[in-house]
Amino acid sequence: MRKPKKKSILKYFEPIDSGKTLSENFGSLDLEGSFGYFALSSQNKNLFLNRLDVDTLYGMIKKVGLVDHLLGLGFNNIQIDIDKDDAQIHYLKIYYEKMDPEHLLIDLRVSESRFMPQKRFCEEYDAPTSLDMVVIEWLSAQNPKATFDPNKPQLPGQSKPGLGSLNYMMELMYIVGEQVVKDGFMDVPDHFHGAVMYSRKFKFFNPSHEAILRAILRDIKGYSLSDMSWGMITGTIIDKNTNNPQVYDPSEQIFPVSKRMKEYFESKKYKVKFKKIYESKKYYFDYEKMCQIREKMLHESKTDEL
Repeated sequence: MRKPKKKSILKYFEPIDSGKTLSENFGSLDLEGSFGYFALSSQNKNLFLNRLDVDTLYGMIKKVGLVDHLLGLGFNNIQIDIDKDDAQIHYLKIYYEKMDPEHLLIDLRVSESRFMPQKRFCEEYDAPTSLDMVVIEWLSAQNPKATFDPNKPQLPGQSKPGLGSLNYMMELMYIVGEQVVKDGFMDVPDHFHGAVMYSRKFKFFNPSHEAILRAILRDIKGYSLSDMSWGMITGTIIDKNTNNPQVYDPSEQIFPVSKRMKEYFESKKYKVKFKKIYESKKYYFDYEKMCQIREKMLHESKTDEL
């Protein structure tokens, strides 16, 4: 499975070119301790993010409680596989019992990039002009033994039930981010429910987008995550101010690691903009209409294709 929207959305990114020197990649940026020539070398194919080997990663996932969580679900003999392709995408895959597709539990794919917001945006919110990021290209955590049920219905784009492992993965990301010295992790969720799940630790770089997400969750909190996601897809989450459907606009969500990234989200300008939008927005959910449209859509497409 792929995220087709990712390349078009991440238009302010510049990938790190392992064929260039440090100064060619980063100019005068202060990245002491972050990268060296060896860290960017293609010789590190067996190191995740050019820094971490399998044993180190296993220690990390055990430390955050992920190994015990997987054992509690009945998955024994946890194994890790890491790799890097020619496009500098790093792969971290977690299996149980043996390394084959039928035993894959978690598939994380990331790349290293510089995020450079538009100059106007940086001036308006005092944002850094260049940020050193780990970009989440793909993350799936699926339980191959489970089936969907009414308590955990299938979400759009989802082919298997989840593992309930997101909190552990967030803790893992934070530890990894500190080890490789990054400003943070970044993702652009394709679906609204993805943005909601990431919102436990991630914030939208754009305070307006963060405010809209939080206002929706405030106003329709009585509904399930599945219903909310279908509401966004079917255009039945309505902005009361305009009486128009709220459109989900995929954009950069960041899990801050560095001091300057945390300071950006805590800045007065970010908070003022967030509060202004959050307090002005009011939403309602036309649930009955959503159910009607959803039934029609599912006659035409499978849930995991949406």
